[in-house]
Parts: sequence; C-alpha cells; structure tokens
Amino acid sequence: MFKKLFILLAIFSGLNLNAADDAISRFVYEYLKRINEFIEENDFENAERELQIFSKRYFLNEQSYERALINQLYGNFYAVQGKYDEAIDKYEASLRFKKMPFVTGLAVKKNLAQCYFQLSNYKDTIRVLEAYIAEAEKRGQLYGPRDLIMLGISYYQNDELEKAYTNIKKANSISNDYKEDWLGYELAIAVKLEKYKEAVEVAQLLVFVNPEKKEYWKQISGLYYTTNDENESLAGLELAFEKNTLTKEKEYLDLARYYLYKELPQKAIKVLEFGINNNIVNGNKKNYELLADSYFFLRDRDIGINYLIKSLEMESDPNTAFKIGRFAFEEENWKLAIKYLKEAKVLNYNKVPGRLDLLIGISLYESNEYSSAISYFNKALEFEETKTPAEGWLAFMNELENS
Repeated sequence: MFKKLFILLAIFSGLNLNAADDAISRFVYEYLKRINEFIEENDFENAERELQIFSKRYFLNEQSYERALINQLYGNFYAVQGKYDEAIDKYEASLRFKKMPFVTGLAVKKNLAQCYFQLSNYKDTIRVLEAYIAEAEKRGQLYGPRDLIMLGISYYQNDELEKAYTNIKKANSISNDYKEDWLGYELAIAVKLEKYKEAVEVAQLLVFVNPEKKEYWKQISGLYYTTNDENESLAGLELAFEKNTLTKEKEYLDLARYYLYKELPQKAIKVLEFGINNNIVNGNKKNYELLADSYFFLRDRDIGINYLIKSLEMESDPNTAFKIGRFAFEEENWKLAIKYLKEAKVLNYNKVPGRLDLLIGISLYESNEYSSAISYFNKALEFEETKTPAEGWLAFMNELENS
C-alpha cells in the first residue's frame, strides 16, 4: 500500500494585480509589482526591505485592500522560502479583509492550503481547500486537478479513504494527460477500499502510460486474481509472464495448468522450465511430474520420461516407477521398461495383480531374455486378471521353441 504520499506543488500564486483596477492607485500597483518581482527573483533581502517600508509607512489600516495585498505578498515571501508558519499567519491576515476581490481571495486560499499541506496539517488543508473549491464552483471558476490531488491526499492522511478516492479519481478524470504518480495514488486507494474492478481499470491505464515498468504488469495480474474472474486472472498471469514480472511459484503453476487445460502444452512447458531454471518454481517431485505430463501431452515421451525419472530420484514412489516403466514399454525402450517396472514391483505396486509380471515378461522377451521372460509369465499365471494373456505368451514361446 502507500509507503508515503507526497505531491510536488506548483509555485505559489503571485499577486493578481490589474493596473486599471480602481481599488488601488497606480503608485501602489507599481510598488507592489516591484516587490513581487523581487520575490520571483529570490531577492529576498530587497523584497523584505521594501515590504517593511511599504507596510509601515503607508498602510497601517488592517481593513484596507492595500494592507490585504501586503499580507498576501508577505505570505508569498515566506512561503517560497519554506517558512510556512509565518506564511500562514500572513495569508490568514489577508483573508480577514472583508472586501477581498473574488479572484484574489481564491489565490490566497490556495496558497494557504499549500502551506498547511507542507506542514502536514491535513485537517486545515481540507478546511481551506474545500472552501476554495466550493467558492470556485459557485462562481463558475475553474480549479485544477492538482487542487483535487492535494485534497485527496489530505483526506487519505486523515483516514477518510472514500473522500480521498473520490477526489483523486476526479483529478485524474479532468487532467489533460495521464500522470503516472496520480494514477498510482488512485490505484493504491482503490485496492485499500477493495474496489478491485475500478483498480483493474486504473492498472490498465498505468500499463498504457508506462508499459516498460514491470511492477504494473505484476499489479494488474494480482488484481485479476482478486476479482475472482478466472479468464481475466489467467490472462493477467499470461501478460505478467511475458513481461517477466511473475515472482510467485503459485502463479507459475496456475498458469501452466491453465495452458494444459487449454491444450497448449508448449506454453505450459515454457512457463514451468523458466520457473524452475530461475529458482522461482521448486524443482521438486510434484512439479517435475507436472512438467512430465506437459511433455506427454505434447507426445514427446522421451523428455517426459526423463522428468519422471528426476521425480522418482527425489522420492521413491511405486506409481511413478510404474508410470516410467509403462511409458518406456509403449516406446519399446525395453531396457528402461524392465528397470522401472521391476522397481515398481519392489515398491509394492499392485493396482492390477499380475500386471507388472506380464509387462516385465513381455519386455524381457523383446530383449531376447527368454528364460527370464518365461519366469515372469508363470508368475502372471497366478492372477485371474493376467492369467489368459500369460497363457497366450507361454504358448507362443513354446511354439517358437518347437518350430
């Protein structure tokens, strides 16, 4: 989730002066403009000197428009230097002027909110920004997406997640372009609120904005999982694998099984072998058996048998031994068939009594080990399930011997 939320604030709004404004004289306009230029040029020494002279000499009345503008300039002077407490005092003093022009008042409120935000005073940031936005909407004035981002982050820090989400989502919707960090805020809060479908949509935008960032592919894959939509979740896993962002064994195994379900064994093999070779998927008995099954599905039995042998080497198992012997038998690899069918017998494989003896006998016959083959066929005679075929093989061998 969020480790830290922050925003790069735009430069504090300067004075909104109009030389033709009847509210101030031309002299005042030029003087304030000069001080504003000092501030913009970071010439704080001259700016402070002129502010002190101007405020003490000319405007002592706290309820004059000029004094309100001086306080606004003082606020800007402190704010751009990071002296936010002092700036707040001056902005608040400026706003106490009852006849503040609307646009000027909005600019002061915005700067005031930014100062509170920089001091991590999120409660007052919310108070001022909500008033700022309400006034702007009432008068048909535009406010920017950055204002909503700052408001959303403040709500988040104040543990009001729904309001945080609403404002940040709106900011992204009205922004002229997609901003990666803003979308990241929206995604994180949506996940925290368990709005997973909305989170998927934002994650898709992040992938669009920065397709090279592997973390986003991983996030979208995880979100697909969370939505419990099997097709989407597996599609997300597939995308994440192609972008090399899968990091969990379960993700690899689920994707491999999905490919087998879709009858795409080549892809299942690619996923499993990559995972095992990169130490993400454990090279254990169970996973080697899954890989072997993938090769058998592909009808590449030789490689499949090799993986089953690896599996058996890790843990003795009569079923696996029989499976190796059976596939080797079908591939007419008689030596291998004899070895593993005998191992299955030693491990007490007995699902079909007499079957192992019959298969071993046939394999021995094909290997020209006739006396040994007869011995196993005789053992197969002892079981009802294999008695008839064993009799057939013994009769056949007897005919060969007498011919």
